[in-house]
Amino acid sequence: MSLLSRLFNKKIEEPKGEIPPEVLPLRNDPCWCGSGMKYKKCHQEEDRQFLARKRERDIEAQKACSPVFG
Repeated sequence: MSLLSRLFNKKIEEPKGEIPPEVLPLRNDPCWCGSGMKYKKCHQEEDRQFLARKRERDIEAQKACSPVFG
């Protein structure tokens, strides 16, 4: 299988649930979802995991598009 076909045929993982806003609230602020709970008790951990997965995908995409020297 060629490199291009592997890149274009790869399934992209869709986010499960809501996508966090661009600017996240501070720990003790009300959660962005509107639940009335503090952010740290509601979505903080989920957002942290979502952003970590997003960073990993961005790094993989950047590596796939960069030239290889050696």
